Amino acid sequence: MKAGKLLQLLIVSIVLAGVVSASITRVSASELKVGGEEKYTTISAAVNAANAGDTILVSPGTYVENIAIDKPIKIVSTSGAQATIVKASDTSKEVFLLGSADITIQGFTITGGNKGVSFGQTSNCILTNCVVNGNVFGVYLANATSNLVSNNNLDGNGFGIYLDGSSGNKLSNNSATNEKGGGGKASLSDGIYMFNSNNNNVVRCDLSNNNNFGASLYQSQGNAFSNNTISSNAQFGVRLRDGSDNNKFSYNVFKANEENGVLIGDSRGNTFYFNNFIDEKSHFYTQEDNNINSTKKLNYTFNGNLFSGFVGNYYSNYVGNDSDGNGIGDSSFGRDKFPLVKPMENYGSVQATPTPSLTLSPTSSSIDENITSATASQRALTPGFEGISAMLGLLLGTVVAAMLKRRAN
Repeated sequence: MKAGKLLQLLIVSIVLAGVVSASITRVSASELKVGGEEKYTTISAAVNAANAGDTILVSPGTYVENIAIDKPIKIVSTSGAQATIVKASDTSKEVFLLGSADITIQGFTITGGNKGVSFGQTSNCILTNCVVNGNVFGVYLANATSNLVSNNNLDGNGFGIYLDGSSGNKLSNNSATNEKGGGGKASLSDGIYMFNSNNNNVVRCDLSNNNNFGASLYQSQGNAFSNNTISSNAQFGVRLRDGSDNNKFSYNVFKANEENGVLIGDSRGNTFYFNNFIDEKSHFYTQEDNNINSTKKLNYTFNGNLFSGFVGNYYSNYVGNDSDGNGIGDSSFGRDKFPLVKPMENYGSVQATPTPSLTLSPTSSSIDENITSATASQRALTPGFEGISAMLGLLLGTVVAAMLKRRAN
């Protein structure tokens, strides 16, 4: 009799679980459309109506507004930056203000603001495939971590990218040239400026033809610059000041900067190797306690042969000999003890000392260089059927175990 009751309980439990399963619908992201004949005429109106995880698709046109975003969403143009322009209605404010994690902005021309795009205490946000020009600050990161700024044209602002207390970000494949300053806090002009910002990666960026510097670091440590072009800046290619320690520069091209390739002041432990210095009037204005060559031996190839040793940088006006044919000059060049006799690209695919990795916060498992997949918050809203199956299995297992125990007794 007891076994019969347990069997009835098992059947009722299965039925109830099925009802619960049927009543739970998968939460999916929505698409909100802006412009043309669509429901929303402004991006701000669509942002206000959107839920976390939604995508806003913006039709071609010019949108005059300042847009504040406080939820994890994607805002994507349907026709790219040349056809989709967002211009500040209030020039003293940001065109886009990002105030949440997991926001993506893709494919716009962004112009006319004090800041084109401002990352305010955010993480895991993406700005990609945009043209950001005519702003005082093109991109501004304030206390922002683990964000990605990639594949953007940031030419013609006061500053290209300005980091203030922002660490662990990746800046890749951006052009930040012809920056001209903007008065006040932006009186100078840099492709990239870092203040109190650590462990950022700058990769494959063009930081050239700026009114002052290609890149400035002030009280900023542990940053890595690799495969960048830093040329024809009106003063210095790179400026390291006041405690900007332990930064690494490798595989960069410094060319024809007006005063110095690199200025180092009151900063220590910075390392430069496998960089090209071409047509520079002065390569380094530096002090002691910096490394103008690798700090450990590296494996590299030269003229088809494998070598292991310390390596420095290439200088277009170095005329030293290489008697043993290892690609390293026999005599020092300034503070560089191991100058290269040919440009860095002649030394094979040598891996530099590992650069700081992009540390992601727990809200996201990955960052794609072009556009994110579903955000973590969106995934959290999507229970799926895996959880339901697990609950059913647990319930059935509990009931069956109870039946077996009863029979054993």
